[in-house]
Amino acid sequence: SSGINAEYGEGEDFAMSKHLIFVYGTLKRNFPNSHYLTNAEFIAAAVTSKKFPLVIASGVNIPYLLGKEGVGHKIHGEMYSVTDSQLKELDSLEKYPDRYNRREISVVLKKPEPIVVPCYVYILDKFKDCLLELDMLEDYTAEHSETYVKPCDRTDLTHVSEVLDFSKSNLEQ
Repeated sequence: SSGINAEYGEGEDFAMSKHLIFVYGTLKRNFPNSHYLTNAEFIAAAVTSKKFPLVIASGVNIPYLLGKEGVGHKIHGEMYSVTDSQLKELDSLEKYPDRYNRREISVVLKKPEPIVVPCYVYILDKFKDCLLELDMLEDYTAEHSETYVKPCDRTDLTHVSEVLDFSKSNLEQ
């Protein structure tokens, strides 16, 4: 199995894959979509080991981590351990693989001793280049989230065409 999957379990009939996931936006604790991670195990606060552009875009003010490594800032977020079914639920929320890509990056856990860990992150590879002209954040804050429109409150899908470049494909890493 890949480096970010670990087998946990006790007894022969309890074996469930766990996946490490880094969240940087509305999935963080006390943010609008945090209920998706209620039953997930919080591991630690974390920061990406490389720089990425994190922007707020579209008419519904979604935080997007853009697939342009080396641009922007090291991004602050949280790491969770999720089950297969929790990962499927997150994939559905993030419209993976049609909209977001889920790929492996390295993050530094802010534990007493910093430790670099590989984990999954949802990243927008198929973005319009004009998004790189927006203000780039290192931390998506509660103040930022006040203007976010939850999926259940959206009236249409115009936000998708505002950010996606359909001529691009997800990067393989």
